[in-house]
Amino acid sequence: MTVLTAAGGTVEAASSLPAALPSSSRRAPLVVAAVVPAVVGLLFLNADLLLGPHPAFLPAFLTLVLACDLLTAVLLVEQYRAGGGPRVLALSAAYVWSAAIVVPHALVFGGLFTPTGLLGASPSSAPWLWAAWHTGLPVLIGLALAPWPAGLEARLGSLEHRGRRLLLTHGTVLAAAVGNTALVTAGADRIPTIIVDGDYTVLTERFGPWIVALCLLSLGAALVGVLGRRDAQGIEAWAIVAVVATTGDATLTLFSESRFTVGWYGARALALTAATVVLLAMLREVTALHRQVLRDSVRLETTNRQLLDAQNLREHMVAVVTHDMRTPLTGLQGYLELLSEAGGDLGEERQATMIDRSRMLTRRLTLMTEDMLAVATTDRRVVALEPAPLLLAAELQACAEVFPDLDLRLECEPGIRVQADPLRLQQVLVNLVGNAQAYGAEPVVLAARSLPGLPAAPGPALVELAVSDAGAGVPAGFVPRLFESYTRAEGTGRRGSGLGLSVVRELVEAHGGRVSYDAAANAFRVVLPAPADLSLVEPVAADPVA
Repeated sequence: MTVLTAAGGTVEAASSLPAALPSSSRRAPLVVAAVVPAVVGLLFLNADLLLGPHPAFLPAFLTLVLACDLLTAVLLVEQYRAGGGPRVLALSAAYVWSAAIVVPHALVFGGLFTPTGLLGASPSSAPWLWAAWHTGLPVLIGLALAPWPAGLEARLGSLEHRGRRLLLTHGTVLAAAVGNTALVTAGADRIPTIIVDGDYTVLTERFGPWIVALCLLSLGAALVGVLGRRDAQGIEAWAIVAVVATTGDATLTLFSESRFTVGWYGARALALTAATVVLLAMLREVTALHRQVLRDSVRLETTNRQLLDAQNLREHMVAVVTHDMRTPLTGLQGYLELLSEAGGDLGEERQATMIDRSRMLTRRLTLMTEDMLAVATTDRRVVALEPAPLLLAAELQACAEVFPDLDLRLECEPGIRVQADPLRLQQVLVNLVGNAQAYGAEPVVLAARSLPGLPAAPGPALVELAVSDAGAGVPAGFVPRLFESYTRAEGTGRRGSGLGLSVVRELVEAHGGRVSYDAAANAFRVVLPAPADLSLVEPVAADPVA
């Protein structure tokens, strides 16, 4: 499932259902399934080698098989309840059958709990339950994996009545196991005797070929089903290994000479393989899904953080532009009102100056809208700069014209120049002067001076701009947060966006400069680079500000 994010990207979400089995995932279980017959053949070479009895082996073996069968059945049931297909339900029924038969098989096994077994067992009860175990498990797995009639899987896979299907399927299997147990114990006189004094030749010769044939038939059906379906799940291919192991177990048990031989112990090992292989495959899938969930959670967390950062950036830019638009809009409105009311009385030179200032303010508004567009379409703010050598006296005079009612005093060294974007520089100056007007006291002083450069450099390397006022200054406790966004000093009686000084910092740093607050002088100081080659700057007759 793919989710489109607000940033225009996508996040892959893990599906709640198992993924289809790729060809590479089929190879491993099929290779294992091919190796099992080779192992059975090797065991056959020494099948009659007597290893001797071990009293604790059978109880431990049957307990381990029962535990693995139950765990496998529970995990398959939970997968079915979580949305798995009907084949998962059928596969769980196979392991419910195995667990349900193992219990009475252990109870009636002579010498395990009592010399003759429990439940009124006869000598043939344990072999008959073993036969039911080793035919029922592969047959049910074969039915679960075999090709089904068209539409059956879709009908059985509907989300309706899942609980009812689960109860019906497992109830039928348990009832069959109970009926089989009753038949071989209470009804033992109605079924053939297949073991006499420890000799199970009747089982081997009369029923053995049918048991092996049923296993092979189930194996063939499972192979055809899994290899023919593109939507086969990983555990289905490993279930084939369980059928192969059960077939090998039945073959070794039936045709070994006696108990406690290499063939007999090898058959028990194959039975344990059949009980554990699907469980291990499911645990492997759960581990892989857990890793995938962790990776997805990290990816989603990163994406969410990026989205939050992008959202915060957009909100920040909207607030910045709203804050900074007020000054040029006010200036434009004033120029338009003067031009409209005074008209030709202003004189051509004055009108031309107002028109030039209006164009500059319009350009500033255009830059702000471009910034908003850039932030809306990218995840980073890129400040557009067009630096040029600027005569600072003229820039200070242009800033002063924005504050006609403010007692603003300009101090500038003659001929001093700065390498900066003219519109961005005005944005810095207007913010600093406006901050002094709002929070300080008149007069406000806007000064510029050159800073000494390196000895080898021809001319000044840096220039300093300072804005000071006659007010009380910034509270000492607030100075560390002065240039943070959305912060305002308490107790000033003024309300603002808390963005002006953060805008100044961003623009100054974009120019390669720095900004600071001098508490002793109650002055904001901005240091910017001077033009690298003053010979390229055209001389000016005189500065507007002395």
